Amino acid sequence: MNIIRKYTRSIPMLAAGITLAVATSCSDYFDPTPKNVMDTSEYIGEESQMYKGMLGIMNRMQQAGDQAIFLTDTRMNVLETTTKAPVALQNIYNYENTDQNEYADPSVYYAVIIACNDYISKMEEYYNTTGGMSETAEDAFPKLLSSTIRIKVWAYWMLGRIYGEAYWFDDPLTEKKPLTDTSVFTHCDMQQLTEKCLDLLENGITVAGMHISSSLTMDWYKWLDTETQNVSQFRKWQYLTPPYLLLKAELLSWRCNYESEDAAQADWLWIRDTLLEYIYKIHTAEDKAALNNIQVDGRTLSLPGFEDGIQSMGYVYQTNIPMQSDATNAYYNIFYSEEVGTKWQVVSSIMYDYRNNQRNRLVQYLCPTYPGDGFYLKPSDYAVYTLYPQTDIRSITQQMVMNQLGGENALTKYYYTYNTATRSYKYLRDNIFEIQPSIVLFRGHDFHYLIAEAENHLGNWDQAAALLNGGLTNRFAERYSVTTWSTSDNVTQKGWSPYYGSWFGDAGGYGDSGLAGTACGTLYQMPEYVSDGVFSLNGQTMTEMQRREYFDWCLAQEYSKEYVAEGKAYSYLCKMADRWSSAGRGDKTAAADNMAAIITPKYDAAKAAKVKASLEAKYFINWSLQDL
Repeated sequence: MNIIRKYTRSIPMLAAGITLAVATSCSDYFDPTPKNVMDTSEYIGEESQMYKGMLGIMNRMQQAGDQAIFLTDTRMNVLETTTKAPVALQNIYNYENTDQNEYADPSVYYAVIIACNDYISKMEEYYNTTGGMSETAEDAFPKLLSSTIRIKVWAYWMLGRIYGEAYWFDDPLTEKKPLTDTSVFTHCDMQQLTEKCLDLLENGITVAGMHISSSLTMDWYKWLDTETQNVSQFRKWQYLTPPYLLLKAELLSWRCNYESEDAAQADWLWIRDTLLEYIYKIHTAEDKAALNNIQVDGRTLSLPGFEDGIQSMGYVYQTNIPMQSDATNAYYNIFYSEEVGTKWQVVSSIMYDYRNNQRNRLVQYLCPTYPGDGFYLKPSDYAVYTLYPQTDIRSITQQMVMNQLGGENALTKYYYTYNTATRSYKYLRDNIFEIQPSIVLFRGHDFHYLIAEAENHLGNWDQAAALLNGGLTNRFAERYSVTTWSTSDNVTQKGWSPYYGSWFGDAGGYGDSGLAGTACGTLYQMPEYVSDGVFSLNGQTMTEMQRREYFDWCLAQEYSKEYVAEGKAYSYLCKMADRWSSAGRGDKTAAADNMAAIITPKYDAAKAAKVKASLEAKYFINWSLQDL
């Protein structure tokens, strides 16, 4: 039986396939027409090519940027295809077979991996043959490789959470090799892939006899501006690489799927305590040096984009985002490349510059007034009229995420901005085709969803409910400070971490009103505590395990509302479905039905039945690879 419907009355690759042929060397990040193959005799032959090689990897990430959005968000509950959409995209929406559908092709992620492997190989070759490097290059060498590790892990994580499987390889692949070559390729399911990614993150690699950690920060401004080292001018570059901390936390949350609840406690504890400690140290930092020397998980981590000083630390990575001060502080400005590095919620982004022909297809697909061929995806009637209450900032009534343009309902958060000072809307640029939004890989909300997940599985039902619904500010009538929270018996002795003390705003922030509350969204009915291990909801009793499952699916519902068209919500549902059908927690049919309960309301009855059957057969995306 569907757990959401049971306990609530109303809560408003391996067959014939395509040959994967990608470039095995890197190209200039700003080259609009990169070659497929470079002359390897010229690749990393001098210091400048060390950096160009890394930018070539970034170029591969740009090409992969919007792939997950069109594949997975089209299958989610908010978007639907328009009559103008390509047949292949309509097939994705209608849950037709995804194998060999161009929108389901994973080659863009394998291209990133191949570029990373090739870069590592060529960097080692260069280090062993060069007669010496400058001091700047010597310092950058391990940091560039560290960035490469995290990008490779990110690409594999994308493959795993979308397709549920991937081929692992470290070979630079200078020639095509059959997947049957087990000396090169290891086929991994998501559990195996998670372990390999975590091993790479935690242990790093050895290059030219040098141990390379996965958590080093590349100081891009030192290379881009060697004379003046203007941090502010090149702040955006610090956001190019996925962060160690969130990558590890996300992967641990997947590993917990395949462990028993008891065995998973250590991972959940790491997620909660490490992320809370990191946020706490940011909020209570006193100077620039402290921000660049945050000690967590036995590592030194710096805060991206804040190398030149503190900017309203209280805002950083809180769910609450200033809404009413001025146009640059609005919620949806997270997604504008123009704002990256000047706001407080972005952790890592893929950025594009239209002046250098760096393009993604987001505005073309989502904007009804886009010139020429376009407008393939729009908000479903279910999303517009049912999913979000009118008070929700993501609703079409509030017009921050959805709006009406040219007589059509449209998802506008990527290209249409509201100026709170003039109370007027406008496109980000006069020429709509010039708008190339940033595709966010990680943002502040990710910390909060992971912490809520962890609190739930640690058995801390009070904390989990507060994080999902109204936040700590509403949970506690008295507005605690960092100092009083850590010494207050009525909170710390009931399992609340002292690190939550900085969430109340005395570090300059807006407090914490929860994942649903900060969006003025619908709050979720939570089970009431009866006795140890026993809860009640709508007159029905629940065990502790049932309460955890119920909360996970409530969290998934809110996640689907928050991460619209970011390429993340569908795989989050896959994570929950995998969790509640693994390690003796349940079966795949029931888990897939919970997933379907979130997705299917946008479809008519016949299509909803088809979607449900498809998810019960396989909720991960199906694709068959032949060769790499």
